Amino acid sequence: MLISRFYTTGFKNSKKKKINSENFFRKTLLIILVMSVISFYLFFKSINIINFSRFEFVNKFLVNNGFTIKNVEIVGANHLNKNEILDIISTYDKVNIFSINIKKIYKEIKKNTWVKEGSIEIIYPNKIKILLIEKEPVAIWQNKYGYNLITKNGNIILDKRLNNFKNHLPIIIGHNAHKNIYSILNKLDIDKNFIKNIWSLTFVNERRWDIHFNQGLTIRLPSKKVRKAWQNVLSLHQNFNILNLGLTEIDLRNSNKIVAKINIDKKLIFKNKRS
Repeated sequence: MLISRFYTTGFKNSKKKKINSENFFRKTLLIILVMSVISFYLFFKSINIINFSRFEFVNKFLVNNGFTIKNVEIVGANHLNKNEILDIISTYDKVNIFSINIKKIYKEIKKNTWVKEGSIEIIYPNKIKILLIEKEPVAIWQNKYGYNLITKNGNIILDKRLNNFKNHLPIIIGHNAHKNIYSILNKLDIDKNFIKNIWSLTFVNERRWDIHFNQGLTIRLPSKKVRKAWQNVLSLHQNFNILNLGLTEIDLRNSNKIVAKINIDKKLIFKNKRS
């Protein structure tokens, strides 16, 4: 019995070694074959002798052996919808990774109005890495077509999720307001705490701005010497806290005088007169 078991064990071990040896040989042969095909493909692709898009068998061979996009890494997508990028990449599901046209993918991605610039890296055998830099919105432009996010350069960002930005971006109104918003915001950005109270800006006749505050106050700025006028506004606020005086308007269009209007409760005045 001992001899029989020893013999049987030896036979199984020998058979196992033989199977392992065959598997190793097959894997090695497959690796050599795959590397040969890849080398052959890359060589002729680099010298542009053969258009391999016509050789479907090469594409199928590489795809069947795992040389296709299986992993997608997107870096820098804070606001844009990643699914839109993944939809672009998904069109290459049945294409081997060596045939992927990076320039074409980049052009498609750049159509997304959030994208300022980016880069694409292919990591063989099956990964693509996309690095994006998004545009930065500075305001929400209200126009005849609806509402759009606007960058400092006046570029439009198409995004339906505007509620995510209404709490910290002002609304701007007026023809070509989007092309002039950064200039006025740059002048107003002296006191960051004060401008946090602004809820909208109106570009009047493409010459000057009216600034509307959450507290109900409207400041009418002049078309010239805007920075000086705004300094006067800040000075008034520091001395009199103008946002809490019940003012409805401060008119600075005339550089020689400041006109202020106060919110008067007409019902209260009428009541006092009768009493």
